[in-house]
Amino acid sequence: MTEPSPDAPAAASGLRSSSATPARPPNGSAPVADGTLVSSINPFLPASEYVPDGEPRVFGDRVYVYGSHDLAEAAPVMCSGDYVCYSAPLSDLSKWRYEGVIYRRDQDPFARAATTGGGMLGMLKSHLFAPDVVEVDGKYYLYYGIGASRSGIAVAVADSPIGPFGYVVRYPDSAKPDGWRDGKDGLDDGDMAFKGGQAAISRRGIRFKEYPYDPAVMLHDGRLFLYFGLLNCYVVELDLRDMRTVVKNAAGGYATEIFRAKPGQLIRSKLFGRRKDAHFVNGPSIREVDGRFVLSYYATGDGGFNGLYYAVADKPEGPFVPKGPLVSLGNVRLRGQTAATDHVGNIHGGMFHVDEQWYQIYHRPTKAGRAACAVPLARTADGEFEHAEHTSMGFSTKPLDAFHRWPAYMACHLTDRKGASGKNAPVIVQRDYDNPEGVLPVVTSLRAGSVVGYKYLDFGTDPASAVQVSIQIKPTVRGRVDVVLDDPRSAQPIATIEIDGPVGGWDAYSAPMPEVSGVHAVYLIAGPEAKELGDLDSPRHVRRQDSLEGSVSW
Repeated sequence: MTEPSPDAPAAASGLRSSSATPARPPNGSAPVADGTLVSSINPFLPASEYVPDGEPRVFGDRVYVYGSHDLAEAAPVMCSGDYVCYSAPLSDLSKWRYEGVIYRRDQDPFARAATTGGGMLGMLKSHLFAPDVVEVDGKYYLYYGIGASRSGIAVAVADSPIGPFGYVVRYPDSAKPDGWRDGKDGLDDGDMAFKGGQAAISRRGIRFKEYPYDPAVMLHDGRLFLYFGLLNCYVVELDLRDMRTVVKNAAGGYATEIFRAKPGQLIRSKLFGRRKDAHFVNGPSIREVDGRFVLSYYATGDGGFNGLYYAVADKPEGPFVPKGPLVSLGNVRLRGQTAATDHVGNIHGGMFHVDEQWYQIYHRPTKAGRAACAVPLARTADGEFEHAEHTSMGFSTKPLDAFHRWPAYMACHLTDRKGASGKNAPVIVQRDYDNPEGVLPVVTSLRAGSVVGYKYLDFGTDPASAVQVSIQIKPTVRGRVDVVLDDPRSAQPIATIEIDGPVGGWDAYSAPMPEVSGVHAVYLIAGPEAKELGDLDSPRHVRRQDSLEGSVSW
């Protein structure tokens, strides 16, 4: 059954994308009068905003998220934008507010001096990679790096958590050691930690040891610690008098090693491994939790594991003992799962808590950029963190209302007909439609047997009767969509939506459902008559007594 719909999807929710970072708040999904958002889903920021590597920092009664900034038009090149910030009140993590651009790439002299033409090489030499922020004596310090370049770790400072941040000269002339020589192009690079500013990959070779990458900072008992690393992980102490000079450690050196890369073991684990360990890649993030120090980081392991792992120590300098996964892309290793059920890639993010509830921020890959996601963390009886599930729910600790309108791009399960998340699985892309709401992320590449899944939806305690399931789709061919609850391998769909109308335009199609109650995962399984079905915008459940156009739906 088909119902007429406008030329563009009714559920479009995105922001206009441009090569320059917008100076005004983007048009987010479901805005209310004060410009904040009204729902917590994954991704939790506006639909077409890509802020990966998210470090949440609580200042006062708000949490601020700092991260790198992907731009859809530059994908798959990462970190093309300036730093932006979003914040939310701790009392309501569904209301995220755009705070604007807090630091521009052209404020950094190393980024300005890069003479690349863009692309992957430009990313490695001139883009703003993952940052972190710390407050010291009422000032806010932003630590960051420029790609995988020789720039080292830089710092900028502001009087407010939302900036504007101003670049701090890396090493003033008066403080340079005797005999110090500046780097090329007249840039002051005196405090580029170790090896005189050698990049990760250069004519001098490949460098991983003590490479200053992905900074994380923590102020503890009047001491400032900086964590960093690429394949290897280190911690140094910084002098609070200038926030950037490295202090010698108890052993008389500077960098204290936390993890050391073992390339042979990494390769064997990826190719032949059956163990459940995981190896540090990058993206350290540090928190103090119940008197212990918790270091989370991007780790990889056998079975396609790409996730955030954590280790604990009794002192900021370690030693750190690995404990287990916090969250994994595609839920690999969760409850014994051995294959990813969503696309995998790099992952990075930090923790924060509201009262006793801890949350983990991370990102997931899409074709348009890496989208910011979140998950509540559960604790074990002995205070450790459990492996959390990657879902559609964002910060929500309860399932989402099945009869609310939710967008298709919050799908957390994307697999092909064989149950794999590889090149034949559905993907999330960003389309630019001719409609007032501009850019729209949709789910596409819907081949035969493709599965698009949502976790978790609450249909209520009483069985809902006279319910229809409806999808908004721009079909390229005719076909059908089967609706399955709880297990995508189920041979018994609860509804089948026939896509039997004209192709090439947006339409809503629906089918009746049997009585449903309780909490369920919902899966849509594509059955196109030819190669691909088209673009999926907003699947939704509707009580029949409500009109499809005006009802609360998802």
